[in-house]
Amino acid sequence: MPFTNEFKDKYVAPHISSFTAATIPDMSAVSEAQGRWLLSFVLNSGLVVTMDDATRRTLYNFLRRAELAFRDYEAARQATLSYLTNPNPDAASEYIIAIGHWESFLSQAYQAWCLLVRGQKILFEPGDGSIMQRLNLLYNRAKHAESAITSQQLPPDGTLPVWLQNDGLHSVEAILTCSEMAEMLEDLARFADGAQNPLSARAETTGCCPNNSLVVCGMSNGC
Repeated sequence: MPFTNEFKDKYVAPHISSFTAATIPDMSAVSEAQGRWLLSFVLNSGLVVTMDDATRRTLYNFLRRAELAFRDYEAARQATLSYLTNPNPDAASEYIIAIGHWESFLSQAYQAWCLLVRGQKILFEPGDGSIMQRLNLLYNRAKHAESAITSQQLPPDGTLPVWLQNDGLHSVEAILTCSEMAEMLEDLARFADGAQNPLSARAETTGCCPNNSLVVCGMSNGC
């Protein structure tokens, strides 16, 4: 007997019965150096230029997180599309796998941005509604599922703190659309392209993050 929509929304994922389509941009070729940022940085920092340990460690881990964010995004994208094209309307395995990858993407992307600004609280202002502020909300909601359950910050009868709807990722407090996640990855790629080469990092990785606040990488003044 097929599951009812009410059953799926309560026992599988919030709003899964109405999750029927998604336009998730392919971000696999944003940069020619994509996937090789960290190795390039290792070679450049070890053989070409000397930098202080704090900067070297910061940029190393930023690039590591950036690469993982792209990999998790693509894995999430593929699993999501696999779910949506599955002819069995009651198949939930791909959806559950996709959510795991989306949660990993949120974690890696947010930590990459935090490393880029060395933990300075300049990515967003509390409650400003920016992409970075909403990324923070979704990241923390996925990270602290236990507190979401005990504080009743899940949808009524829902099972997941972060879930998919046709326009993107949702929690009870925030949404990130698919286009916003793609925009955020484009910005990460731009900073990673600069940071992979310490000689040019200062010039190339000072700019704006998705909420138009100034971001200063570890190679620049003030960080």
